[in-house]
Amino acid sequence: MTLTGRGWLALLLLAAGLASLAGGAGQLAFALAVGLGLGLLHGASDLCLVSPARRPAFLGWYLATALACLLCWQLAGALALALFLMLSAWHFAHEDELFAGRLTALALGLFIIGGPALLHREAVARLLALAMGPAGSADLAAWMAGSLALGGALALPLLSWAAWQRRCPWLAATLLVVVIAPPLVGFALGFYLLHAAPQVGVRQRLLGAASLKAYLWLTWPILLGAVVFTLVGGLVFLLQERTGIRALFAVLAAFAVPHMLVLPRFLQPAARVAPALGSVRKMPAHR
Repeated sequence: MTLTGRGWLALLLLAAGLASLAGGAGQLAFALAVGLGLGLLHGASDLCLVSPARRPAFLGWYLATALACLLCWQLAGALALALFLMLSAWHFAHEDELFAGRLTALALGLFIIGGPALLHREAVARLLALAMGPAGSADLAAWMAGSLALGGALALPLLSWAAWQRRCPWLAATLLVVVIAPPLVGFALGFYLLHAAPQVGVRQRLLGAASLKAYLWLTWPILLGAVVFTLVGGLVFLLQERTGIRALFAVLAAFAVPHMLVLPRFLQPAARVAPALGSVRKMPAHR
């Protein structure tokens, strides 16, 4: 079982097309399943990459940061959203496994968050306004959407040229779908196909997991905890904003920010994976 290959890509694109036609509820369900579900699989192994002696402290910082994200989203939604988007672009570029060049990697980071706004700026502005909650404004959301669209416009030619140089039709198709699909669908696809799926492959190699099934066996306790956290944290925001958009962004940030900020500070160039969690191997320095 793998999350790569032409068959899987075709299935994912078919699901994206159906979700796009289904309207708002279908698009939100797709974003939850692909963006929050499949997209966060690579983060489920964060604990496995930390040496056993440092895991208690790591868990403490990880959970504290996640809860702080939810609190910040509650108290200052506009600021939290702006910081989350900037941090995400940096992370996608910094952790890029698709391109060797730093300029192309930076373009990838900008495109994942900005590509969906290229043709859907007004729809993205509405989503951002909902994500910010009462602390935001329509004007601020429109400005942020315009900034994202500008970043996407600057990044798309570089990534298209990279796809042409590589003769890589799946990359070209992904770029196209991210741009033309409704924003929630486009972001979920871009996040998963251009960042999360390659990272799952990296994590499998680091943990010595020969298959996705083996990887899931190593990480299922964390995944179960993530489901509980999603239900509880998401419910808090869902009760305040019934569309589910604010809950989606807040919970996604609560998972992503510790993954982006806490994990690198607990990794060491010579860190080893515990035998109970995977094959023993020396890990490379975190880029």
